[in-house]
Amino acid sequence: MRRRPGLAGIAAALVLTAGALGAAPDEAVAAPPTASYELIWADEFNTTAVDASEWNYRTDTKGWSQQRPENVTVGGGAMTVHLCPRNKAGAGCTQQVDSKDLYTGGGLISKRKTRYGYYETRVRTNSGSGWHSAFWAAEAGSGTEPRTEIDGFEIDSHVPDKVRHNVIAWTQGTFTSNIYGLDFDSSADWHTYGFEWLEDSVKFYVDGVLKWSQPYAPSAYTHNFLNTWLTAIAYDASNSPGVDESALPGKVQFDYVRHYARDVYADNDAPSGYSETGTGWSTSGLPAFGRLTGRFSCDTDSAGRWTFTPPADGTYQGYFFRAGGEGGQADAPVSVWDGGTALSRTRVDLTAPGSSWAPLGAHTLKAGTTYIVRIDRDGPGCIRADAVKFVRS
Repeated sequence: MRRRPGLAGIAAALVLTAGALGAAPDEAVAAPPTASYELIWADEFNTTAVDASEWNYRTDTKGWSQQRPENVTVGGGAMTVHLCPRNKAGAGCTQQVDSKDLYTGGGLISKRKTRYGYYETRVRTNSGSGWHSAFWAAEAGSGTEPRTEIDGFEIDSHVPDKVRHNVIAWTQGTFTSNIYGLDFDSSADWHTYGFEWLEDSVKFYVDGVLKWSQPYAPSAYTHNFLNTWLTAIAYDASNSPGVDESALPGKVQFDYVRHYARDVYADNDAPSGYSETGTGWSTSGLPAFGRLTGRFSCDTDSAGRWTFTPPADGTYQGYFFRAGGEGGQADAPVSVWDGGTALSRTRVDLTAPGSSWAPLGAHTLKAGTTYIVRIDRDGPGCIRADAVKFVRS
């Protein structure tokens, strides 16, 4: 078994889970694509109930099913979505409910909103046709405005040996691997599915093997912050023949979900740690990183600041997203702080048109420590605040 620093507890949890739920696949594949990633959030589902501080339930009606909270349980080392006949719900589908004569499914939606990194889950899908299981990321309740959706996997249960991955730039285009064959039946055993969202691309993995990669530049597509979804619904996809009622009750099980990070980004869009002091702050019309929003102020003594915590000890190259144009301050000071100690100070020219990452130099940073980046207006012109990043060497 390959182990990474800080993952001893997860390794132990995997052993317990394997014992509770059957033989596990080779755990060597259940890890990020590079050793530089650090685990920053996970739910191993080793409790007896859904963690309400981390998750919301999926409760919509879509396709052939109504999604219900009582169809989601945690126990035995896994999160289970119970797949039920019409107007039945709950563990074992024993509850009589009014589901409008629909089948019932369900799922969980993370309360956390995250962006870049490596995401992974381990799943055993159901037997019997008619169900669409998925591990995906999209901002909950965001409508149809420009935004990102990443489908780590979509599996339709009448073809359990096939899978699809997608990157959807809503209102801008859809990129898909198209449905392709696996060398296993996803309902017969546990398998891992992961996606790596980088600044310029998204890569998809099955059992640790890279299966598909899609360029996805932040200058071309909206890179917003996403909720993570683990779901199973009755749905007509991939020419489904309909729900096999003889296979109900059914279940889809998720062993865990994990998010790893290597670099750290801070943005002025929620949920990043960003704040402003002084007056005159307004939304900028200049292109912003990830096609989100930028801010500016032309008032004396105004300042924008970002807080961030690196995922691991190490040397990081810092960058400030420079949105330039007429009226900007020619030598705006951007400084990096550890508490009350200034680690660096860089003058950035905000007068030149265009946008780019301006280097802030190398910094030795520690995991668990909160650092600050700030830009101050201390001369003629306007300062602009958008995003910063620190890339680990």
